[in-house]
Amino acid sequence: MTQAICPKNPKHNKFITTAHVMQEWIVDKEGNFIKIAKGGSCLEVTHKPDFDNLWTCQICGTEAIIEE
Repeated sequence: MTQAICPKNPKHNKFITTAHVMQEWIVDKEGNFIKIAKGGSCLEVTHKPDFDNLWTCQICGTEAIIEE
């Protein structure tokens, strides 16, 4: 099982990484972003977090090690 591990403290178990999501925007007539539409919630996750991304420990800020 692949997992992220904090090298400073293996008990740290929350990480920051990226995912791709869809949300509704308010745009101008040319499609340029103005702001997130009211509610601003995620409509759909198009790509979940990937272990090839950078993962950072949310507790101490250390870059995580990815172990398989």
